[in-house]
Amino acid sequence: MNISQGFNLWRNWSIRQRLLLITLLPVTYLFCMLVWHSYWLHSREADSEIDERGKIISQLLAKSSEYELASNRLPELKLSVDNLLQSERSIVSIDILGPDRKSLLHSQSLETDQIHLRGFETPIVKRLIWVSVIPGADAAPHEPMRSGNSVQIAGYVYVVMSPTDLQRKQQHRFALELLVAALGLLISGGMAVQLSRTLSASLKSFIEACRAIRGGHYPVQIEVSSGGEIGELQASINEMAQSLQQSTSELENKVAQRTRELERSRNEALKANDEKRKLIQKVQHIVEEERKSIAIEVHDELNAALITARLQAQRIADLADSMGGGQPGQEIKQHALSIKQIARTLYDNGRALVRRLRPEVLDMLGLEGAIAEMVAGYNNLHPSCHFSSEVHGDLSALDNASAMSIYRIVQEALSNSIKHAEAHEAAVYLEVDQESKSILLTITDDGKGFIQNESTNGIGLVGIRERVFALGGQMQIDSGQPDSENGGTVITIRLKA
Repeated sequence: MNISQGFNLWRNWSIRQRLLLITLLPVTYLFCMLVWHSYWLHSREADSEIDERGKIISQLLAKSSEYELASNRLPELKLSVDNLLQSERSIVSIDILGPDRKSLLHSQSLETDQIHLRGFETPIVKRLIWVSVIPGADAAPHEPMRSGNSVQIAGYVYVVMSPTDLQRKQQHRFALELLVAALGLLISGGMAVQLSRTLSASLKSFIEACRAIRGGHYPVQIEVSSGGEIGELQASINEMAQSLQQSTSELENKVAQRTRELERSRNEALKANDEKRKLIQKVQHIVEEERKSIAIEVHDELNAALITARLQAQRIADLADSMGGGQPGQEIKQHALSIKQIARTLYDNGRALVRRLRPEVLDMLGLEGAIAEMVAGYNNLHPSCHFSSEVHGDLSALDNASAMSIYRIVQEALSNSIKHAEAHEAAVYLEVDQESKSILLTITDDGKGFIQNESTNGIGLVGIRERVFALGGQMQIDSGQPDSENGGTVITIRLKA
């Protein structure tokens, strides 16, 4: 396995597996190093101590046996040596040798399982002190007495030592240290497993909750299972879900209520010919006002909650950076940025909804720029169909209501070209005649056409027709037969400028 394959394998691991690896690997390494060092240290201690004991015992025996050896009291020396053998289990044997290295005394331990024997030899030194009390014949009168001392080797002490007993004691100590280290390893491993399990479960619940919210299932509740930043994020997601659910419910109720009110108003307007146009115009004005109100509510409530979610996710990412360059920190940061991206997508969808409800571009760019941007947007969203626009004349004199109605007419006509006509080409032509004070609007497509008697009841065409009539204009629709070679639709509208 090369480095690239190993890296790919590491990337495919879950955060729980990575956390377990980077937690248990150094702990296991430290455990092995501690066991090896402890074993090596205890072995060295046993060897060093047996060397020190052997030297001390041989030196003490050499000093203490000088008198017995000089006075030939070997039985007493034998008794002392046997007592020493019984009291010190690391001594295997003791030999007292004469100056010619012949054995004078030998004492053997009863232990038979001694290994790694080591011998220590120390000479038995006999010191003689003499004093001359009778002066010599040639001595001068009043000459002081003469004295001196001499050193002779009276024999040797040879002690054989074995580290077996010391090694047993060191093995007991090593076993105890090994048990303590193994217990620490087990505790560390258990804590690592619990930590990885908790973190993995928390991140999984975050992702599932965000996916549910992105899918429109706002009543999401995450159990706050821990403290710290993870607990704060869990609580924030719960609060965000509750806020989104409440805002969505309120918006749905308001939309449903306003829709019912608008439908009642529209039905009443259609009953009377004289009042119908005025009522339709009023309804359209109310619709635009309500769209504006709903757009403001979406912008202020829904998007504000999504901004809060993004800030919370960024906070988690910043805290992950402060943890250092470890892989768990990077993994947490990646999931936090994923949550932030989801909130960003929801925010963009909310912004798109706001723009559909209330086209801000109409106030910013005017009618001509708004139509051009609409056509560009349809080209981006529907690559199977090519849209184009052409505007002639000055549209700045139009009032806001007329400009909004023309914008909605073009929007509904282009939408029908995609949804119903399945067109590949669609064009918008808008011309202002300053001399006749009239506006000519033409929307054409090469779609499959429709039978007008069956389609005039459609909401889209009805809405276009009522908007045109509310502005005091005229509308004409020319369409070919469905699925024929001479298909396509042309909508011609004439309005007063």
